[in-house]
Amino acid sequence: MRKIRIFMMVAAALALALPATAADFKFSGDMNHRFNLYTNQAGLYNGVEGVKDTGTKGSIDEDDVDEFFGEIKYRLQTEASTNDGKVKAVYAVELGAMRFGQNYTKGGGAGYSGDGVNIETRFAYTDIQLPAGDKTRLVIGLQPFSVNSFLWHETAMGVKLTGDAGPVDYTLAWMRGKEYFNDDEEDDFFEDADAFLLRGDMRPAEEVKLGLFALYQMANPGDDAAAPTYSYLLKEVNNVDYDLLTLGVDGSMSAGNLFANWDLMFQDGDAQDATGADSDIQGYLLHADLGFTFGKTKLTYTSWYASGDDDDTDTDMDNFIATDLDRFDSVIFFEGGYTDDNYFTEAPYILNKGIFFNKLAVDHQATDKLKVGGALMYVMTAEDLTLADNSKEDKLGTEIDAYVSYALYPNVELALNLGYLFADDGMDYWEMADQQDGESDTDIYRSTMRVRYSF
Repeated sequence: MRKIRIFMMVAAALALALPATAADFKFSGDMNHRFNLYTNQAGLYNGVEGVKDTGTKGSIDEDDVDEFFGEIKYRLQTEASTNDGKVKAVYAVELGAMRFGQNYTKGGGAGYSGDGVNIETRFAYTDIQLPAGDKTRLVIGLQPFSVNSFLWHETAMGVKLTGDAGPVDYTLAWMRGKEYFNDDEEDDFFEDADAFLLRGDMRPAEEVKLGLFALYQMANPGDDAAAPTYSYLLKEVNNVDYDLLTLGVDGSMSAGNLFANWDLMFQDGDAQDATGADSDIQGYLLHADLGFTFGKTKLTYTSWYASGDDDDTDTDMDNFIATDLDRFDSVIFFEGGYTDDNYFTEAPYILNKGIFFNKLAVDHQATDKLKVGGALMYVMTAEDLTLADNSKEDKLGTEIDAYVSYALYPNVELALNLGYLFADDGMDYWEMADQQDGESDTDIYRSTMRVRYSF
């Protein structure tokens, strides 16, 4: 609890200093209490599917593995800014996700006596308006960083410059995801996992938003680096030399009751590690939302295709590679369950096989306090999975989701959701070894809820 005490002391000191510094002070919080009410496949939601060779293969049991648990995730944020808004400092911490009764030898926990190291820094940055213009701002530190919601949309450490040049709002950024500290004369000056972003956003018409971006990512840890770790998310890649360029266009538009969103990205690069393995990287992702609102109801069709690798034995990596993000489009496959620290994958694809994802969703604001909705999904991999019997399969199944959300008070939400997957034979890939026979043996069910207070 030492860190949380320090956080509260800093917040109190800032509050007391306000009259002397002529600053505005804000304190906000998000107190989220989540419950995994039931799942029949507990092993599927351990949050490691994205890591190469340590995924959830062997986690589906035809005899069911039922689970119920409760947890909390608290986020507290302090902002101190000059009253003219030209400078803002932000510090935020996160507590969780802490399971009821969970104990660890090291790290977080919430067992007897509540002992455990559970606090992590979420944000720690300063945002400064530069003299070049009202929109020109420099942000330094651990900050929210978004390139694209299918590529990189998370917290990151770095420096970001935003501003405008005529009708175009621009973003220039340098982010460092991993440091390989130089301790040898052979070490390369640019060996860290660095990312450089150039992005422009504009409005060609009043109801149209258009963005263009280029993201270059590189790392050069050197020939004497430890054993390489590959992953289906770039944030987990370790001790691998790589150069990766992503070019993208995204945007949205609306016309009356109609709306649309789109994303298109192409990737090109290469990777090499100390073992001599050398790979060429080429991938792409296409996404579109088409929707219609009528009264208090919204109907949305979502589809995206992320390229996959059709041959694991060659030197070409044809799968799209995301860096760090969260996707909430499915209760079964993604982080759509309210216990969203437990998921099958946080990537917008499955392993290195990509995805072809289709979803039809309806959301209805029944009353001022009550919102309900549901969705029908059909999920496939872009390239075939090779099953234990050497057969090929790309169909994962049809999923049905539903949710209900009720505002007990303006800032208190009670919510319940559920997902059911009518599993197709591709899910046999993740079944227990002695049950893999080229056919799916069981459907998958999951239900979660939350009680959330924010201020």
